[in-house]
Amino acid sequence: MTPEMQRELGRRTLALLDRKTTDMAEHLMEEPLAGYRSAEQFERERQLIFGRYPMFVGLSCDLPQPGSWFTFDATGTPILITRDSAGRVRALLNMCRHRGVRVVESGRGARARRFTCPFHAWSYDIEGALVGVTGPEGFTELRRAERGLVELPAEERYGMLFVAAHPEAGFTVDDHLGGLAEQFASFGFESWQSIAAAHPHPVRANWKVAWGTHLETYHFAYLHKATAGPLVYGNTSIADFYGDHALMTSTMRTVDRLRELPEEQWRPVDDGQINLNYRLFPNLSFSVVADRLEIFTIYPGETRHETVAWHHAYRRTAPAPEEADALDKEVRWACQTVVDNEDYAMAAQVGAAMRSPYTPETMVFGRNEPVMQHMALALRRALERS
Repeated sequence: MTPEMQRELGRRTLALLDRKTTDMAEHLMEEPLAGYRSAEQFERERQLIFGRYPMFVGLSCDLPQPGSWFTFDATGTPILITRDSAGRVRALLNMCRHRGVRVVESGRGARARRFTCPFHAWSYDIEGALVGVTGPEGFTELRRAERGLVELPAEERYGMLFVAAHPEAGFTVDDHLGGLAEQFASFGFESWQSIAAAHPHPVRANWKVAWGTHLETYHFAYLHKATAGPLVYGNTSIADFYGDHALMTSTMRTVDRLRELPEEQWRPVDDGQINLNYRLFPNLSFSVVADRLEIFTIYPGETRHETVAWHHAYRRTAPAPEEADALDKEVRWACQTVVDNEDYAMAAQVGAAMRSPYTPETMVFGRNEPVMQHMALALRRALERS
């Protein structure tokens, strides 16, 4: 992010603190609870939103060289993601074209040349082409060129990897990011490195409930009063909108140091005084915290009352061997203490209420929760268009 953009965020943040307020929506909003309890809407969301929209699956470092691969199942569609011999990222339906068995078990690897189905040992190369059929006399009429693994849309851009779960869900990352593309390009994510293995957080609640815990800072002074609360000003957040997406900030209490410096020396994002929390529709919580990334991607679970949130953590530079274990433990401590025990524990309480025989017709999103409102309206529009 450019120095002038950082200075402008600093000016706006100090103004909010001086007025003891936050960026506001124009009106209060009522959100119907039917959208959280409806099995029909849940299936439409899985098929139309998570089946068609581009999904973030990692940074370039997650496929470090040709032959690298990992599986991705969060949308409900089994996907194999590879970097082919030419260095291009590909997404392939992880389903054998013979009898539909998963070709590759869940995991990741490097230097792969072929993937072999465990059922009848049909094999595919790194690009998904069918290169081996056992017992070929039984398949003399088979057109092998037409029986490779089904290719799905995938693009690597600005060091980020996006895929979609349906072969007809064409997209470009620039179109998807819209007005945020320039900001994402400025961070140089092509060279950032993972500091902890991606891991799941199961939540017993509708995915929109879990997603909502990432969309406002109103709760920080209360829910996080003994953990993150002493470090962050609650209910003090900039909210800017870019199509269906949003940029909201979290304000570290160290931001007051800006008052002691001339503006030309302000770098509040680089110095970790203001965190950039990009919220990309429909499910990506992408936070730039100084020289680190904290990422959660939120997916529907097996039922409308289940969620799986995947966490990724990265840093500008790779950790030295002697600090790698400590970093991994630090990430997991924050995930367990703040996210699991506080944010997602609250989501699970909401989930329990949503499963009860009776609920009110609506809940309320306040004017001080503009990103909550924005994401709810974006989902409504997406479902209406489909």
